[in-house]
Amino acid sequence: MTAENQPVAEMIDATTELLEEDSISVADVVEDLGHSSMSAMLLLPAMAVVSPLSGVPLFSTICGMLIFLIAGQMALGRDHLWLPDWLRRQRVSSDRARKVLGPMRRMARFLDRHTEARVKILLRQPFLTIPRVICALCGLAMPFLELVPFSSSTLGIVVSSLAVAMLTRDGLVMLVALLLLTAAGVGLPYLLI
Repeated sequence: MTAENQPVAEMIDATTELLEEDSISVADVVEDLGHSSMSAMLLLPAMAVVSPLSGVPLFSTICGMLIFLIAGQMALGRDHLWLPDWLRRQRVSSDRARKVLGPMRRMARFLDRHTEARVKILLRQPFLTIPRVICALCGLAMPFLELVPFSSSTLGIVVSSLAVAMLTRDGLVMLVALLLLTAAGVGLPYLLI
């Protein structure tokens, strides 16, 4: 990606600008990123689930519900994001958000450096519906993984990868994410035995 085209870093920077207040709400982030960038909206809770915040009780559940709602609407072809009012009112302290956004910014720069528009056919319909549905299902599973701390982080990595692929138009990243999901699906039963 060129210096002018850094969609992941731009999304993190836009969110960081909101942290002048004591806390930040989901509604603040939605309004700042805009309704048109649903891939960016999907990436934020997915990256948050990968962070140490996923150990906070109910944090993975809230992020999972956000992922499910956003990816579900993307799969249905909506171009305008709707979230229930109670979810839009959820707040996180600015100090806690800054701690999460610091490592996210480094990750965003890495992703922007190593992604580009490749294997673009995977990011066109009807193929584009597949990662959107997978993201929705991963988000739906996260509340059930709440009982095992940090277990939702694996699904967060998959959703983050798929969101990055959609945001940067990189089909190769999508293929890697789908392989990771397949490996996790095959390995999970062995971990539970």
